Amino acid sequence: MIRIHVKLIPLTPYNISSSLRTRERKVVFYFGVDPSFKFIPPTSIKGILRTAACYAFFESVCETVTAKILILNREKIEEELKKCENGVKFVRQSFDCAELQKLRESKDCESKVYASVLESIIDKFSSPCIVCRVFGSENAKAKMRIVMGHKNINTYLIGNLRFSYDIKTNSKGLDVEVSKDQIEFDVLCEDDECKDVIIKALEQINNGTVRLGRFKSRGFGIIRAEYEVIQHIS
Repeated sequence: MIRIHVKLIPLTPYNISSSLRTRERKVVFYFGVDPSFKFIPPTSIKGILRTAACYAFFESVCETVTAKILILNREKIEEELKKCENGVKFVRQSFDCAELQKLRESKDCESKVYASVLESIIDKFSSPCIVCRVFGSENAKAKMRIVMGHKNINTYLIGNLRFSYDIKTNSKGLDVEVSKDQIEFDVLCEDDECKDVIIKALEQINNGTVRLGRFKSRGFGIIRAEYEVIQHIS
């Protein structure tokens, strides 16, 4: 087993949103059963690492390869989806390896549209790509696990955040609950392939390719990663 101890140091505030809906124009930070205990869920950390890994292996992983094809064929896909009985209104942004293989077997109209566009690469990803091998998918058990240091995150409000799409209809801006606390966790890897992918993902974070949480267009979620690799056999 290989353990990678990671510390994420925020350069700008970040927001991991709760699903709580309030009547106020307010976005609250993530919490569990106790609203006073704000913390970072492991899924958020896994998500940013996976996204960063996709950029690190941009030319060879399912999500980025399918994303490029879907963007190039967006107009064609939109027209074909309109012909489907349910009238699908939006185009998928990407597919992972397991989802691609489902397109082989699915007979519904939407799946057939995507299968025809992605036909040339469905076979290529019949075996999971490196990101799906490490982070897991429906057809592949993950090689990595995240162990969080679940301490309470300190938060504060940034008020009156304005957005162009509703600036004329709302006189009051949006209040966003944010944090600048450091985030510490361990990534447990089964093998060297996993270790190498995680390290490349962390390098992408340090390159500024990906950010943490919401409101990235407002400069939120810029972070720097420090890490230490500890190899041991359990």
